Amino acid sequence: MQDREIINILLIGQDRRPGESRARSDSMMIATINKRNKTVKITSLMRDMYVQIPGYSDNRINASYAFGGMDLLNATIEKNLLVKIDGNIEVDFDGFQQVIDNIGGVDIAINAKEAAHLNKSGFSGLSEGTVTMDGKLALAYGRIRKVGNNDFERTERQRKVMLAAFQKVKALSFSEITNLIHVLFPLVNTDLSNNELISLAYHVFLINPKDIDTYRIPVDNSYQSSWIQGMLVLVPDLTENREA
Repeated sequence: MQDREIINILLIGQDRRPGESRARSDSMMIATINKRNKTVKITSLMRDMYVQIPGYSDNRINASYAFGGMDLLNATIEKNLLVKIDGNIEVDFDGFQQVIDNIGGVDIAINAKEAAHLNKSGFSGLSEGTVTMDGKLALAYGRIRKVGNNDFERTERQRKVMLAAFQKVKALSFSEITNLIHVLFPLVNTDLSNNELISLAYHVFLINPKDIDTYRIPVDNSYQSSWIQGMLVLVPDLTENREA
């Protein structure tokens, strides 16, 4: 599926540890910018989806990034979901924290269980309500997996962080956003040029935060949980998820 007025940018959070050049993709979100309707959609891809990886045996979708980086991950998405990826922006944990700090943090509403979990994880004084998070806290929040419905709520938290970051940047003038791109560019790995990023920023700048919708693939009732080759995976109904 391809449309000149619709741009799909894959946002990759990389679980790279010291000494590693590349690891599995910890987070994958497709940011769909519709220039015609001036809307944005953010769609999380569950990392445990069991899919066909071109040139490799079937595996979890996040393994494709470990095998062949963003190019193979793009090819895997296109093969299974029939969605054309137009560009990639990836960041590791350290870069993510710096990005959030550079925009002045994000405001996130957390529940009591999330607050208790974070307080046990090295933070303190957190309670239910809206919290202004720096990069370190936003990273820990976005990686919570033991509260709620495992990775399903985890990806929802990641989308909340992305939406909060967008709302924070949207409050800036376009010249301030342009300056911010030059500051953030060294913190990410991308196949987009500075000019392409600024062009994207211009289209996003015109979008009202109310016109952002968030989704998750696989959608409800479109997959089966199975043990395959010693892995607990989500086997998606590709036809249904392509339509979604």
